[in-house]
This record gives sequence, structure tokens and C-alpha cells, in this order.
Amino acid sequence: MHPKMPRLTDMPIRPINPTDWPAIMAIQAQCYVELAPESLGVMQSKWRASPTSCVVFEHQGSVLAYTLVHPWPRGDAPSLETEISDQSNANCWYLHDMAISPSAQGMGIGKQLFTYLVEQAKTLTVNGIGLVAVQGAQTYWQQRGFKTDITSVKLTESLNSYPDGACYLYLALS
Repeated sequence: MHPKMPRLTDMPIRPINPTDWPAIMAIQAQCYVELAPESLGVMQSKWRASPTSCVVFEHQGSVLAYTLVHPWPRGDAPSLETEISDQSNANCWYLHDMAISPSAQGMGIGKQLFTYLVEQAKTLTVNGIGLVAVQGAQTYWQQRGFKTDITSVKLTESLNSYPDGACYLYLALS
């Protein structure tokens, strides 16, 4: 381990709180360069739909990463810049966003967030997790067990709001 890098055990994962939003929005703007950042209202709608599954990774009072996850039907994805509401009847999760501050990349934060997410989903007997891979992240997610999944007209319409090359992937948990 690099001597200046903090140990991962020193960095807690916790639910998002209202004061985290400026840091979350800054990380989003730094990480998603191929698409326009979503508005604060849209981002917060994901959090309001499922506040316990939306978390930040914090170290010494600074938010270094965030994950927005909410219930959603398998084989579908919300269009970008779409506010969502309660989807409590969905038996899957949708990983809308996992972003790590460029200053904190390479510290294993993504692995720890992903492990946390999967453990939470299994504890709650969530059937699986869907996502839309953007900016060339398809290989990253496939290495974690995600596979291409069923498509529908509705999903194709949603994917049209994402940059070219975006694809829907799914990780079965049950």
C-alpha cells in the first residue's frame, strides 16, 4: 500500500445526508465527462426513492465517492434527467451511479462500495442489480459478474438518452 493512502478500514460507508449534496454534485461533474451532469433534483429523487441504499464513502469528513441505488424493474433503466418516485414493488435494484472523486481513484473504494452494495442486496433478498454502463465501463462491470440482459422497446428508448456505447447490464443475485 502506498504510504500516503489511508487504509480502507478508516473510510466509512454511510447513508447520504442532506449536507453531502454539494460534494456529490462535484464528483458527478468531475467523473461524467461524456454526458451532461444530471440536475440536483433528479439526483435527489433517486435518494428519496431509496435513502438506505444510497451511500457515500467518507474519509476525514470529506465525501470521496457516492452510490445511488434504488428499486427498479429488471430489464429497464430510467432515462437520464428523469426524476423517479417510489418503486418499492420492484424486486431488483438499479445502480444509477457509482462515482469516485478523481483524487481518490486507485484506493480500492470502488471495490469496497460494490461489495457493500451486493451484501446489502443479498441481505434484503434483492434478485439482482441492473445498470447502464457508460464511458467504456462495460468491461469493468462484466468483470464483476454483470452480463448483457433482456431488452425491450422501453429500455431502448431510455438508452437513447445516454451517450453512444451505453449498454444495460444485469447481475443476478438469486
